[in-house]
Amino acid sequence: MTGHDGVELPRSLGDGLLLRWATAEDTEAVADFNMRMHSDDPDKPQEHLRHWTRDLMSGRHPTTTAGDFTVVLDENKGGAIVSCMNLISQTWTYDGIPFAVGRPELVATLPEYRRRGLVRAQFEVIHALSASRGELVTAITGIPWYYRQFGYEMTVNLGGSRQYFWARSGNDEPVAEELFTWRPATVDDLPLLQDLYRAHCSRSLLTRARDDRSWQYELAEAHPDSEARLNIRIIEQAGKPVAYVEFRLWDSQSTGYYVREFGVLPGQSWRAAALFLVRELKREADLANLDREKRISNVSFQFGTDHPLYDALGRQLEKQIEPYAWYMRVADMAAFLQLIAPALESRLAAGVMAGYSGILRLNLYRDRHALRWEEGKLVSVEPYAYSRLEEGDLRFPEHTFLHLLFGHRDYEEVRHLFPDSYASNAEFQVLAETLFPKRPSCISYLN
Repeated sequence: MTGHDGVELPRSLGDGLLLRWATAEDTEAVADFNMRMHSDDPDKPQEHLRHWTRDLMSGRHPTTTAGDFTVVLDENKGGAIVSCMNLISQTWTYDGIPFAVGRPELVATLPEYRRRGLVRAQFEVIHALSASRGELVTAITGIPWYYRQFGYEMTVNLGGSRQYFWARSGNDEPVAEELFTWRPATVDDLPLLQDLYRAHCSRSLLTRARDDRSWQYELAEAHPDSEARLNIRIIEQAGKPVAYVEFRLWDSQSTGYYVREFGVLPGQSWRAAALFLVRELKREADLANLDREKRISNVSFQFGTDHPLYDALGRQLEKQIEPYAWYMRVADMAAFLQLIAPALESRLAAGVMAGYSGILRLNLYRDRHALRWEEGKLVSVEPYAYSRLEEGDLRFPEHTFLHLLFGHRDYEEVRHLFPDSYASNAEFQVLAETLFPKRPSCISYLN
């Protein structure tokens, strides 16, 4: 049997284990498996994981179906699922340039079946499926170290937040009259939401693009208790939209609202809209706290390291959680560099080496790329011949270059962490610093 996109499955993995694509008939078994395997406390299963899996396998999701899941079955135990994984295809942007991304997700194996290469076998299949779709990058969130085994490096910020506590002096000051109101967003707001989402992402090097189909799914079709479901309010002044916010209160044990998105239209005050938001959430918290054992005391803004709201609220915010990181993998570095050439050319034109002509040899040791520049334009990216291992103008072993490529670290930070990463002379160092500056990213990742 041949799976979709020419990836051959099923496949025997030995000892009665069979790897195959999932089908719609597997939905409940896969959903139950993921809830049991991914819940933080096995004694308190997290139903939202079941809902998320069902949504992905339902056929309603914009890009993912049951057939994008792999399952490993133990035929000695009646075909029980012992490991699974799936692929979510998305579009992201790099400095505004769209590119296709494959998101491996919901990776899990029963403890007694681990260290048998089941995840590695599934990654081979998922990576092949992703490549067949033209996805130059794959990205995954997960536990420390593990995904480095499969070609990934932690090179884009994931999470990170700052908190607003109402009990802090000056943070709960009343106003004589509210100038704003808010209302739930609907699918009729899609053009407006696109503008507001751009404002939310305005400082982010990498963003997840949303088309109308994605907005509709996340607003109205994903299960209400799934992490993928958006809870959006439109903030208005005199009946005209000013801003939007996406937030949630996870459960009865939560002590704060989580704000995952917030954007303000050009010409409007970020500070005024943000202060309205924290006042309005305080009103909701006061009502909810009447019946809660754990009181809601704060708002946690989940915007990574940099966002206009952080500037707007300034020292009223507490510095809280430093970001974790996305695991990133670039399947075809030459193709990706050529794709983002307009961004690289813009940086070069705005920097101290505008109009540069020459060849920049990028030595990644396992592969090598000669970037040919003519009068500030990147005209080709091709392999180059070498006689010594270290030949090259910029040298970054393993996947350390991804830190620069995705703005996670600047040249000096990478050089400090990895002494065998360096430029062969001062000119190439300046070129590296110009082409690959440090830039934050805050990616809305679940759909």
